[in-house]
Amino acid sequence: MIRGYRFTIFASDLERSRHFYEQQLGCRIDNVTDLGFTAHRDELEFVVEGGANRRKLGKAWLGEAGLYITIVVDDFDTMLAELQERDAPFLDDINELPDGKRVTGLADPDGVLFEVREA
Repeated sequence: MIRGYRFTIFASDLERSRHFYEQQLGCRIDNVTDLGFTAHRDELEFVVEGGANRRKLGKAWLGEAGLYITIVVDDFDTMLAELQERDAPFLDDINELPDGKRVTGLADPDGVLFEVREA
């Protein structure tokens, strides 16, 4: 039985990554050290550690992603409005899936992709 989960993400610039997770994704930050930090948002936990090589998102950003995280939200409109207010770096427009649910995507500074999907 799986009792929990967390994601460990390697960042090239901890200050830039902390800004994304705290200011744009709306996470609570703790356990800050010279080596990294932990970001929490509802049931999600991200451990962000330094030392990665800096990456640039190219035109084929989906194929270049090292990690793709889907966040399923109950209130898509509220989450979308919050992320827009936080100037989150969206990669695409809102798309409708075959089941009628909406989805959009954003990326952290090192190209970790986040899909925000309507529950």
